[in-house]
Parts: sequence; C-alpha cells; structure tokens
Amino acid sequence: MQNLRKRIPTILTSDEILDKAFRKVNKIDKVGQVKVDMVKRKSMARIASATDVISSTMQKYVKSFPSINARDDFLAEMIEVTVGIDPMKKALCNLDWAGNKVKELQKQYTSKVMTTTSVQTADTIRKAFYGRASSVVKKVGPDLKFLAYARDEFRKVPDFNDTLLTLVIAGFPNVGKSQFLRQVSAAEPIVAAYPFTTKGIDVGIHQAGYRRYQVIDTPGLLDRDIEDRNRIEMQAVTALKHLANAVLFILDPSETCGYDLKGQMHLLEVVRGLFPAVPILVVENKIDLIDSGSDRLKMSATTGQGVPEVMTALLELVKPLEKTDVLF
Repeated sequence: MQNLRKRIPTILTSDEILDKAFRKVNKIDKVGQVKVDMVKRKSMARIASATDVISSTMQKYVKSFPSINARDDFLAEMIEVTVGIDPMKKALCNLDWAGNKVKELQKQYTSKVMTTTSVQTADTIRKAFYGRASSVVKKVGPDLKFLAYARDEFRKVPDFNDTLLTLVIAGFPNVGKSQFLRQVSAAEPIVAAYPFTTKGIDVGIHQAGYRRYQVIDTPGLLDRDIEDRNRIEMQAVTALKHLANAVLFILDPSETCGYDLKGQMHLLEVVRGLFPAVPILVVENKIDLIDSGSDRLKMSATTGQGVPEVMTALLELVKPLEKTDVLF
C-alpha cells in the first residue's frame, strides 16, 4: 500500500511557484554580436525557463498523488472519506491543464519573439508571456490550496501494512480500545477518561513468536446510520471493511464509558450487519470494576488481567489465514 505521507511533496502556493519561476529567469542572460539577437535569445531562454519551472512543478504534483481511476480498495475509499475523490480529481485535472496551457503559451510567444526585429518588441512579448503564465498559475491557486490540504490530511493517515494479518478493535468510545492496543503492541495511543479520545486511526504491531500482526484501534463507531457518521467514524468503517481479518468488539458492562449495555449490544449487531464476512470476538472489559457473570471472555485493559487470553482467542480466529511462511 502506498505511503502517502512520504510520497507527496510540499505543495507550493501559486505565488510561491511564480516567485520560484521568475527568480530563476532573472539569472538567465545571453550574449550576441547584434543587440536584437541577444535580446531575442535572452527572451526565449527566459520564457523556456519559466515554462519549465511551472509545468514541471504542476506535473510533479499530479504524478505524486495516487491514481484513483476505477479503484475500489482501501486507499480509494480512505481518500473519499478523508478529502473526497471528485474534488481531488478536479484539482489534479486543473493542474494538468495549467501545465499544458503554459507550454502552449511558450510556443506562441516564442514564435512571436523569433519573428520580431525590434528589441523593444521582443522585451514586450516576454513580459506579456509572464502576464499570461501568471494568470494561468493564479487561476489554479484554489486547486493548489486544496491539494496542500489533502496532503496534510493524508499525512494523518497511518502507514498501513496490507501484507500483515490485521486485527481491528471496535466498540463505543471509552470502552478501553486504546488501552488494549497499548497492552498488546508498541503503539502509544492517547488514553483519557472521556469519550472521543481517539482522534484518528492508531496502528500497532503485535508480536507472537515469529509472527507479526497489525492491530488497528478505530475511532468509536457511533450507533447511527452510516450517512450520519463523521469523517473519523467513516475512516473506522473503511478500516473494518478493507483491512480486518478479525474484529475484537469490546463491551463495557460497567457502563462507565457513558453508554448502556443495551446500546452497546445494538452497536455490535450493526457492526455484524456491516461486515458479515469478518469473524468477531466479543469481550467484556473493565473486569476490575464489575463482573457481569456472563460466559464471555473478560479482561481489564487497564491492569492487563485477561488480556493475554483475549489475544490468544483473537489470533485463533485468523489462524486459518496464516501462511506456512513467517509473516514479517
């Protein structure tokens, strides 16, 4: 899976791109026996240099973003719930247009410079090109701004490893998902005693013998229609849909999470309905506070009691998927 955070370069503003282009052209000079020839050569070289900076910058941005035509996988859906595929496509298309448009202008104005016999006219043509090229770059200013925003949002998405078997932790906010992840992996998610403590998707690696498993802590999946879920919640749904080989659904029978057990059980049924093909292990947390007396597995993600047994049961669910070779 692509690591978007490393691949996409810093997106400059339209003014920054123009500053970069025109700083470079000002260093270009040409010599010649006849003044008009010298000015014409210098004008054409400066037009070509400005074009190269602008068009190459636009193309670099276009190529650095993932190809999202006819894609139906985790990356495409994560892009959709994070910034939107259509707005990104539009912005990238506009940048592609801008790069090609400046190249067209280069041809037009270079031809005009070549045919003139006047020093003043050659200089005027060059400045006219600068004006037209600047207008093109400024026109895609909003697109550059959007792509800079998209890049920043992508950098918040963890670097998932789709070669590892993936275990997803689900349940209402504050039931102990982040604490469990911290118990079974080297990840250090934020843990606090109030709802919505998980602001994004946290990823940890669990080592069991010579095998490694990817463990994902999702934001709290709220019990409401999918179209009403916010962006962070949709990231969680996306992770479950595309990455999960097994789900650990954590219940809090003490209800100190702020949600009653009836509501938590209803959410469990919602998750089962959304992902019928994914095996789900239901575990009760906070046994240090209350023992419901049910026959479900129980643990305390705070003290660590029962966590190894839960992890063993969870790994049993994905054992049929393990290859004969060691997963690294």
